[in-house]
Amino acid sequence: MTDFVHEPYKTIHVRDLIKTSLDDLVNMVSTLEFGNVYWVDGVLFVIFAMNESEELAKKELQGETYLDRIMFTKYEKYTKTAKLSNNVEINIINIQKSYLYRDLVSWLKKQPIWNE
Repeated sequence: MTDFVHEPYKTIHVRDLIKTSLDDLVNMVSTLEFGNVYWVDGVLFVIFAMNESEELAKKELQGETYLDRIMFTKYEKYTKTAKLSNNVEINIINIQKSYLYRDLVSWLKKQPIWNE
């Protein structure tokens, strides 16, 4: 039988945080291939990973990863979709049960950009 081991990241480096309006986030996400945005604890966000490389793969094995940027907006209540007045609509995925992303949002709310 296969053994499974849960090994959370030890460190996640975030290169850029971008606070944006709901309209701008929805418009931007609607132009991307994946077209989904995540929701945790009153925050809608999209994460952009760094480009894969051999060096980053080595870091991953050591429990460390790098994110290029996180774009986010405050969004108090979870809904399955967000729709703008011009009928642009995106799917929202509720990942509230993820310890990793709850920790991320908790950290995000402590950053100076949160209150800008």
